[in-house]
Amino acid sequence: EITAPTLWIKHLVIKDSKLNSSSIRNSEKVHSCDQERQSALEEARQNPREGIVIPECAPGGLYKPVQCHQSTGYCWCVLVDTGRPLPGTSTRYETPVCESDARSKSTEIDDPFKDRELPGCPEGKKVEFITSLLDALTTDMVQAINSAAPTGGGRFSEPDPSHTLEERVVHWYFSQLDNNSSNDINKRELKPFKRYVKKKAKPKKCARRFTDYCDLNKDKSISLQELKGCLGVSKEGGECLSFP
Repeated sequence: EITAPTLWIKHLVIKDSKLNSSSIRNSEKVHSCDQERQSALEEARQNPREGIVIPECAPGGLYKPVQCHQSTGYCWCVLVDTGRPLPGTSTRYETPVCESDARSKSTEIDDPFKDRELPGCPEGKKVEFITSLLDALTTDMVQAINSAAPTGGGRFSEPDPSHTLEERVVHWYFSQLDNNSSNDINKRELKPFKRYVKKKAKPKKCARRFTDYCDLNKDKSISLQELKGCLGVSKEGGECLSFP
């Protein structure tokens, strides 16, 4: 049985694939709830068996603070201006208690990677490179979920439905690399990451020093926070910076 988080991933993957690929990095690009709803309703008409998530809208293009997925009974709180789920608020068969006016905080979080130079890769190309790498990882994660055993075997665990798509991708990939569950990717575990980056992301010249770029504290290993940072995922809002 497909659970709500998996359906939410599919919804977000479909939505992101329809946007210009560069805009996946642009968190300022806001789509009004009414546009999202129309798009989801159209999708549901064409694919009635897919269980599409259809957003509930408030006046002025805003989202209602509680969003639900009718066929599975999951509900969660969202930011009313962007529709982004709020971490840790999802419930099943009951309505979560949400702030009615929760809006995006300023996304101007102090980001150590913002002006960090990726050697051999000009700034404009860096965005293109990271976008293509995230796209490849997203595709691989969705394929892994779809081919996972029904019992939930393997290294895939059902993600938090309140995470953004990009966060979810990074958490998933980090768990694939962290074979010894040490909560960081050591020198040996970095080898498949380096191969993956060279093979999947373009332009190729940006791949050469990417692991060094991610290793912010130069300890020869990459933490989850560093991986999120170098992939540009910790800029979504304050909530993304706190995790177990």
